[in-house]
Amino acid sequence: MTNTLPSADSIRAAREKFNQAIADHDADAIEKILAPNYHLVTGRSAQFHGVEEERVRWAETFAKDATVVYRRTPREIQVNEQWGLAEELGNWMGTYTAAGELVRASGVYAAKWQRAAPSGEWVVQAEVFTTLTCDGPPEGCVPPDPIFSALK
Repeated sequence: MTNTLPSADSIRAAREKFNQAIADHDADAIEKILAPNYHLVTGRSAQFHGVEEERVRWAETFAKDATVVYRRTPREIQVNEQWGLAEELGNWMGTYTAAGELVRASGVYAAKWQRAAPSGEWVVQAEVFTTLTCDGPPEGCVPPDPIFSALK
């Protein structure tokens, strides 16, 4: 079944489904929005690959922390209709618990979407998150590991 909404609106609707799946702690619903070769770079610079790995990661996160919620809000969506590709840029914010205290983190993200065949539904192929703020205990606001350059 082909989606009849304009592509940018379809992507916004899919993003809202993703947000709702996170709010509902529904890892299976998240999986349906991701491409099989999904790739993620987290706000702490950790990297993960594959839809099944991501479903398991979300399920484990939800099982460990009943307070976790993330929300992504698109600012801009650009679409290449001919190729079935789109870029989404936006802001994200999340809350979770660490060391018994609430943590609030936020930042920006970029997502690459691709139209799936034969359904025509948009799925997320890759997401890159950058943390810009983190308020909470040190255990909840751990910066990424340093990158050491091979150049001297």
